[in-house]
Amino acid sequence: MSYGDPVPYLRCIRIPPGLESRIRGTSLRIGLVSVLAAVAFAGMLVVLSSELTFVVYTGGACVLGLLVSGVGLTFGRSCVSTGHVNLTPARRIRNLTVAFTVSTVVFAVITGFGIAMATTATAEPLPLLMVAGMITLVTTSMSVTNVIVGAQLFPPSRKLLAEYGVSEQPVDPPGRWGTHDPEPPR
Repeated sequence: MSYGDPVPYLRCIRIPPGLESRIRGTSLRIGLVSVLAAVAFAGMLVVLSSELTFVVYTGGACVLGLLVSGVGLTFGRSCVSTGHVNLTPARRIRNLTVAFTVSTVVFAVITGFGIAMATTATAEPLPLLMVAGMITLVTTSMSVTNVIVGAQLFPPSRKLLAEYGVSEQPVDPPGRWGTHDPEPPR
């Protein structure tokens, strides 16, 4: 009985140093900005928590989605090393950013409904609702940016690979010579 590739989690593609540094740098910058923004937004929501409970909880879920997708992008740079991209963790990073962006969008819609319902009530302060709405809007747009960047980098898109003249042919990881590597060891 055959289970396919003996080590499926070690599938890689070769990339040139320019693409490697682009992937590592872009994912680190976008991921760190997202993480820092999520921490700042969480602090702002804590300040608002005494006045707006429902909106703060759903907005907090949006911030959590941004935080997790930002952390995923930040650590996604570890998929790239020594001129190779490990495809399995790269796909996991992409799936993580997609899943948490979808949850961010869902909670943003719920937050929007909560803000709309709270503006009809006279008890909720309108400026605080506007701040919570802006936090949710910015969080959602940053999370969508994370998923766009994650989809292009993890694994690298065909367009990005073509820009650097790279083949999409999977090879064995560095230091491991097998049947999938086009070049034999010297």
